[in-house]
Amino acid sequence: MQRINTRLLPVTIIALLLCMATFLNTALAASPPAKQIILTPGSTEIWVDGEKATLPAAPYVSDGVLMVPLRRLADELGFTVQWQEGPPQSIVVNSGNLRAEMYPGTWVVFLTGSDYRAVILPAEVQQKDGLIFVPTAFFQDAFRVPMAESKGEKGVYLLGSDNQPPTAYFDVQEPVYAGEEVKYIDKSSDGDGDAIVERQWLNKKNIFPSPGVYSVTLKVKDSRGSWSKPYVREIKVLPRPTADVPRPGEIVENIMGQVENTLKPVKADSGPRLLFSDDPEYIEKPGILYRDKLKGEGRLYFWHDVNSPGSLKVYVLAINTSPREAEVSILKEGYGGPSNNVYLVARTAFTAYYHSQGQRRYTLKPGQILVLNPGALAAVRYQVVHGIIDLKTSEEITVAFVAVPATVNVLEAYSRLGVLPRDGVHVRGTFAAADREMTIDLRGAKTGSILLADGSDDKYMAGVDGITGSSVWNAGNYGMLYRLKIKSDKKTGVYLIPAGGSFGGTLIFNAGEVSVPLEGFISSPAQAVYLGTTVPEGITEMLFMSPGGSCLPVKLLFK
Repeated sequence: MQRINTRLLPVTIIALLLCMATFLNTALAASPPAKQIILTPGSTEIWVDGEKATLPAAPYVSDGVLMVPLRRLADELGFTVQWQEGPPQSIVVNSGNLRAEMYPGTWVVFLTGSDYRAVILPAEVQQKDGLIFVPTAFFQDAFRVPMAESKGEKGVYLLGSDNQPPTAYFDVQEPVYAGEEVKYIDKSSDGDGDAIVERQWLNKKNIFPSPGVYSVTLKVKDSRGSWSKPYVREIKVLPRPTADVPRPGEIVENIMGQVENTLKPVKADSGPRLLFSDDPEYIEKPGILYRDKLKGEGRLYFWHDVNSPGSLKVYVLAINTSPREAEVSILKEGYGGPSNNVYLVARTAFTAYYHSQGQRRYTLKPGQILVLNPGALAAVRYQVVHGIIDLKTSEEITVAFVAVPATVNVLEAYSRLGVLPRDGVHVRGTFAAADREMTIDLRGAKTGSILLADGSDDKYMAGVDGITGSSVWNAGNYGMLYRLKIKSDKKTGVYLIPAGGSFGGTLIFNAGEVSVPLEGFISSPAQAVYLGTTVPEGITEMLFMSPGGSCLPVKLLFK
């Protein structure tokens, strides 16, 4: 195969076909392929619907145009490629009854069959090392194949579908011990907000019988059919500890004994405003659960139990009520449910919130409504749904927590929804400064304890119901993120004891997740959950958020 001179092409034929493109009616081109191909300039590695494949040569950029090897990609998209001996030599690509013909060294594609037109490419069809390279625009302009740049990976391109693929990611609750159940935490996400509808695991085991390092792989598919690249995580499995050493999350009986003193931590409140929706907690019909204004940083928190005969979805909406464009950035988010296991719902949401990475940014025009949790799942009677969202806005917006039937378009239904009455038992409202920093000094103390969210030693958050204007108290400080710094001069055990009733959740101790307790919940003040040991001559950090469905206060014991 040799490069031909453009002058060999009959100029009259080019002119004639260009005129035909102007005057002939365009019929439907071939249907876009169902596959999505992810490719990167400079790499022969591609991903086809989540499966790894290899190109015969790497794509490259020439004068700002992405050039790709024709035949391999055409095969993946379901097209056929033929080399026509000349003179002049040409390449013919067929898809169904649509035929595209082009010539090496030229930039014009001639379509015949179901569509008669000429396509001008942004760069010449090139021949290198026995391969034909075409601009990716060839597939897009000639065969209507969607193409886009990846929003999640710089310099990565999508061919076959412009849907942004999801990102597979999971974590495990550490430490992992041989012979004990592994807790997987799926944190997969989709940049477009599409729901994750399918998961494929490889080498996932609930129990690893022996110590060692094991590789586990996850791929996910979104509701529009795009697959993620595989995410591979190495899990370090430790030997099972001896029985006399408690593990983080393990229940210890009768640990209290003689406690030396009640500690007085130094406290400071800061952070975002909290918009809190838990009243009515039991949703019996569609409506607005809570609504208020927000500008700047905010934390949105909802906890609701569906009690209607039909399935419902709970959405959080951001409405730009300002006369200017509003920038809305989602900083962190985590969701739990639907489930009737309240402790599982709380754990799932907080761990996802803690580990959430990256940001979603939106620009809202005046009056525009944005669904902040477009992947909301339908809940049926007696199931709980829960969400925590940290965000930042450039202008004042209205935030609305709403419940609608599962089959209803929430954007169309919002204007017709009424505000649901309060149940008089739970709370909704807006509260300032949703982070509470505590510094606890154990130096010189043998033992000690503090109470969290008791309303006395640790004050409740005071706020206002944004709908009625009435004053409200957040009993239990749900939605407040406690940031504890523990100063110690020696190793000291830290325990959590239920002081208000049943409790089950997750907290962060020295950057590690601790399930409190490992399974289910605790309720007896005679029971304590071991969290870990302080760093001697240093600072131990702990993050705690009152888990929905649990009773507060709790006591932290240092011993």
